[in-house]
Amino acid sequence: MMVLSGEYSATLDDKGRLSIPAKFREGIPDNVLVLTKGIERCVWAFTQSQWEQFSSRLQANAASLSIKKADIVQHRFLFSTYEAEIDKAGRIAVPQKLRDFAFLAKDCTVTSNGRRIELWDMEHYRSYEQASDEHLVNVLEEMGSFDL
Repeated sequence: MMVLSGEYSATLDDKGRLSIPAKFREGIPDNVLVLTKGIERCVWAFTQSQWEQFSSRLQANAASLSIKKADIVQHRFLFSTYEAEIDKAGRIAVPQKLRDFAFLAKDCTVTSNGRRIELWDMEHYRSYEQASDEHLVNVLEEMGSFDL
């Protein structure tokens, strides 16, 4: 049902449209994605069913938080959602508000971990990867022993 994992380069055009890789589009029913702000400065894109699962889990987990903390979570993910239809050329229009949030300029990186697609400014993505690399060993140790 969902997209493959991977990382691709893409170009944001003057109208704020970005191509979704063909491999990812194969797993998107109805050619519609739900866009929202990500945890890092990127845009998260979900299929409708993935969005329903994510937002349901988010709301259920937020119920255990204080009202102020629940509001912070809901403002980040639920109040900044947009539906984006994939056009015949395989592009989606990324709203200006989300482009500003994620610093999306011309050169972008489109990634997926199988649960969602992420839209990144290419330079910001490189910086994120470098910062993440510094913590990778510690994260793997927290995960426990497994055979790489």
